Amino acid sequence: MQIDKKGLATLRSVAAQRSNEAPVLEHNREKKRLLDPQAPWLQALGICNKAGQVLPSAQDKWKQINKYLETIDSLLREIELPHSPLIADMGSGKGYLTFALYEFLSKTHQLQPRITGIELRQHLVDQCNRIAADNQFEGLNFMAQDIQQYRPEALDMLIALHACDTATDLALAAGVHNQARVIVVAPCCHKQIRRDMDTHNELQPLMRFGILEERQAELLTDGIRALLLESEGYKTKVFEFISTEHTPKNVMITAVQQGKSEAQKSAARAKVEALKIGFGIGEHFLEKLL
Repeated sequence: MQIDKKGLATLRSVAAQRSNEAPVLEHNREKKRLLDPQAPWLQALGICNKAGQVLPSAQDKWKQINKYLETIDSLLREIELPHSPLIADMGSGKGYLTFALYEFLSKTHQLQPRITGIELRQHLVDQCNRIAADNQFEGLNFMAQDIQQYRPEALDMLIALHACDTATDLALAAGVHNQARVIVVAPCCHKQIRRDMDTHNELQPLMRFGILEERQAELLTDGIRALLLESEGYKTKVFEFISTEHTPKNVMITAVQQGKSEAQKSAARAKVEALKIGFGIGEHFLEKLL
């Protein structure tokens, strides 16, 4: 349409031009999947249907599984696992993430992992072992045991997602004592530090607000955990595991072994001591275990 000086509009039509060139589809690339949604074990665990569609009730769990595998994939760029890594998943629950890790390491990284899921509830252990057998996951098994009593022969990787309160510390200590190359935990229920906390620093006026005291206890608990891991020769990261839109338990701590020096240990321990003094803490539970 053209408009002349007098404001009159003239509509013109032209023949459509055709091109033999193929359209550019580089912006329409299919997102790379770390997990096949048609995997039979996903159906058995109630995540997907037979057509490979994620069930409406499992959307949050599906996002969590994929974010978890992205994290593992990133860690494996930093450190190389042996061809048959020994892995413990402490507090494996229904096994969503345990199965995902096994398939991911087997198919994507071409490893032959030997993974043990540690879970107190016998009915969950029986169910997971049955599904592992049905899917011919020969290197995957589950045991009904308290994580404090689990004594592995050795460990290359330790996983503990949503182990409650000091159970996270028990898992971290097991990883350190067994010199695990990679440690991945997602803590919850930070009760020990909150009970002991008696703040004597500039944040003390804020601690009369219960929700702020609770959040500070969580930050302090996980911050000290990261520092203690650094004192044991690990490179640590603390970050959001997945948005609180999908789960309120959204902090993850990862640690990759890089060697320990006395200077590094002393520096990290000094920071821990300063935090303990400022917040009136006698001892972090993980300190007793290391």
